[in-house]
Amino acid sequence: MRSLLLAATITKISVKRMKRRCKKRNLSKKCYEDLSSIPSLLLETIRRRYSPKCSKKIRKRKRELEKECYADWSSLPRGILEMIAEKLTFIDCLSISKVCMSWNVILGEELPSWQRHGFPCLLVSGQQNKETRTCISILEDRVWELALTEARGKYCWGSFRGWLIMVKNLDYFYLEVNLLNPFSGSQFTLPSVWNFYHKIVPSGLPSENNFVCMLLHSQCRELAFWVTGANSWRKYNKLTGEPFEDAVFCHGSFYLLADGFNVWQIDVQSIYTNINKGNDDFGTLAEIETRFHEVKRPEMFELQDRRILQNRHSNQILRYLVESYGELLLVCRYFSPNQHAVFETQKFDVFALDFCQLSWKKVEDLGDQMIFLGKCCSTSFSAKELGVGIRNSIYFCNDPTSPWWNEWDSDHLKGISSRLGFSMTNVNNWSIFTLGNEEGEPFCFHGDIASWAHTWFTVPSWWCYRNIPSIRRN
Repeated sequence: MRSLLLAATITKISVKRMKRRCKKRNLSKKCYEDLSSIPSLLLETIRRRYSPKCSKKIRKRKRELEKECYADWSSLPRGILEMIAEKLTFIDCLSISKVCMSWNVILGEELPSWQRHGFPCLLVSGQQNKETRTCISILEDRVWELALTEARGKYCWGSFRGWLIMVKNLDYFYLEVNLLNPFSGSQFTLPSVWNFYHKIVPSGLPSENNFVCMLLHSQCRELAFWVTGANSWRKYNKLTGEPFEDAVFCHGSFYLLADGFNVWQIDVQSIYTNINKGNDDFGTLAEIETRFHEVKRPEMFELQDRRILQNRHSNQILRYLVESYGELLLVCRYFSPNQHAVFETQKFDVFALDFCQLSWKKVEDLGDQMIFLGKCCSTSFSAKELGVGIRNSIYFCNDPTSPWWNEWDSDHLKGISSRLGFSMTNVNNWSIFTLGNEEGEPFCFHGDIASWAHTWFTVPSWWCYRNIPSIRRN
């Protein structure tokens, strides 16, 4: 009896559940049928009215989430940003300078410790009649144009940091020289000088105290000096012998490369003092403080030195003096002619001057340094500080094997050169040389390899942060 009662109760409950389910299905079906029966025009009106409200709510919620997830980087304290920047490379700082305008201003102009840093680039030669000059960033494989209206009609003689040394050739006899900063627009006009000099060497930035420019004569050991405010060059011709091949400023003095490995040292302060006191005789300095250093050579370099002396007179070696982080380096570049009678760079040797023992010591590894080698524009950078480039390397261009020529000389000597069967730029090299590696690694070059050698110059960091040009690749 109980079992029959239980079965009846279960059946009753099941029937009720089935009725409720059927009722729900019918209601849903009716709703769908009613919605489909709404006129399309009315349905579209309903959608237009309520969709913007939903979208607005969605956008508002999205902004709230973004505000919660992303910080306001412009409010980062200056001190913290400075600490971060000091730990980053130049390339990394270049990237973070684009985060916001306040960071761009601080990194580009306001941070004192970064004012001295910049980026090495090449200024293309053969564009003296243009108001813009082509610049090449070898490390980034980038080409861009730099407006230089002030340099129209002028050749680039060299550079020092962010300053260019511009020359206007006056009737092949006189040179009009000026120092130009293409980034700040500042310039200094120097007195005109005879076209007998092959190199100009500045002692520092024109704005520094006791600033001096020195000229090296291409036919003898005559020197010429100019200081800020002077109205003419002062000659000094008391040194005898062959002309100096190269010179550089280091530790308050000019160092000039003499025969072999010997060096002359000229104190810059004595030059400045004597010129300001008027201690000259019709434009010729009576006395300045000079010292001759007969640099000692270890026995292991005796054969090397003999080869240098022999090859230097046959234009098979070119020597550069480079100041690198307080060290005075001598870079020897060896050439040999190929089957087309074009000189090609074979290798480099680097020596560092030991100021205490007055001896040249061979450098087997440059460490973190990169040397950028060129006529009147050699410089060095830290690969670690830049964040790009190949450490322990020499970046070099097609400098002519003879150091006595300049770009403006090539215009009126082309005819003579062609009749003699050689070109003014008889070197066929644009490359990177790693010490310890006998073969150079060619880098990407944009331009005519047969043109006059280009000029290395430094683009200041603040200009890079604010004026990064668009990348244009070949």
